[in-house]
Amino acid sequence: MRFGKATGFLVKCLLICALSGGLAFVFNSARTTPYTFAELSHPQPPEIQEIATAELLQDFSAGKYSFVDARSAMEFGMGHVPGAVNIPIDKEGAELADLAAMVDSSRRVIVYCDGLTCGKSLIVAKKLRGIGFKDISIYIEGIDGWIGAGMDLEAN
Repeated sequence: MRFGKATGFLVKCLLICALSGGLAFVFNSARTTPYTFAELSHPQPPEIQEIATAELLQDFSAGKYSFVDARSAMEFGMGHVPGAVNIPIDKEGAELADLAAMVDSSRRVIVYCDGLTCGKSLIVAKKLRGIGFKDISIYIEGIDGWIGAGMDLEAN
C-alpha cells in the first residue's frame, strides 16, 4: 500500500507522538516516586506561594529569608544569591535531608532557579515541603530577576 506524501508525513508524526508518549510513561514509571496525574494537572500546590522581586528585595537586607538554589552544582558555583544553599533537583532521600539541614527553616524559605522558564524551583520546593518545611515560596523570576534588579551574586 502506498501513501501520498501528506498521508505518509501524518503517519510518521503520529508514530513519533505515540513513541514519545510511550517513552514518557516508561520513564515516569521507572522513577522512585512517579508523577501523578494530579501533580501534572495542578503543578503548584496552594501552600507554595510565589514571591516577586519587589517584595523579595524589600525584606532581603532584613535577613527574613533563607535561600535555596535549585540549579546544578556547576551553575551554583558560577554565581548564586548570597548565603543560598544549593539543593539540585536530583537530590533525594538522605542526601536531600543532609542538604536541607543546612537551610534555616525558622525563616521563610525562598527557592529559585534560572528564571521564568525554569521549573526546578517548584520541584525542589515540593520536595522540601514533603520533608516538613512549612513556609516556602518560589522566586519565579530566579537568578535572572535577581541580576536584573542589580543585585550582586556570590560565587564559589
